[in-house]
Amino acid sequence: MRIIFVIITLIFTIALVRLTDAVIKRVIKVEIDGLVKINEKYFFANESLNSRSIKLDQELTLQRLKEELTNISDYYLVLDRKTKKAWLKVEDKVIREMDFEIWLLPELGKTSFLPSGILQVIAKEESPYFYLPDFYYELLGRLPPTEPEERFIRNAFGNYVLYLGENLLIHGPFHPDLPNDLVKHNGIIFQPEDLEIIYHSVKIEGRVSFD
Repeated sequence: MRIIFVIITLIFTIALVRLTDAVIKRVIKVEIDGLVKINEKYFFANESLNSRSIKLDQELTLQRLKEELTNISDYYLVLDRKTKKAWLKVEDKVIREMDFEIWLLPELGKTSFLPSGILQVIAKEESPYFYLPDFYYELLGRLPPTEPEERFIRNAFGNYVLYLGENLLIHGPFHPDLPNDLVKHNGIIFQPEDLEIIYHSVKIEGRVSFD
């Protein structure tokens, strides 16, 4: 009888230990989960603060750069993306106010692609031409011209082009013979008389500010 009592007591003790262990583990898991959630909350809060701090630093840097433009004696261009108004300026003086249009690659749809900030003119080109590729004639069911000159569209993007990057150009209206679906860049399009003034005023490495 005593042995049975000892065995029962031992079994009860083991069960109690296991139950206690399970309860302790569950409590620990709940505490860990709570700490993880708190940690995640502080992590995302810290990330948000860092993101705001970075954004604020960028805005302050951009504002400082824009203020520096007013002290530069070279011509520069200011573009307002919403109103599509542009100003040719030197220091803080407006030399000419102009309108412009935006040409975006078809795959971008209606989304504005113009950057916010300040870019530099990396190259300029006068009397740009466009070379019509073989597949264009194949789509028309025609043989490509034998003479390369017959493929050239002179002044395809107006009389002048200013390059702000590989895929962002300032130029004039498209030539009527240029199929728009062959254009592979985003364009800021000015009227010919405005474009000529911009071209001869804004130098290579000249600034273009986007508001």
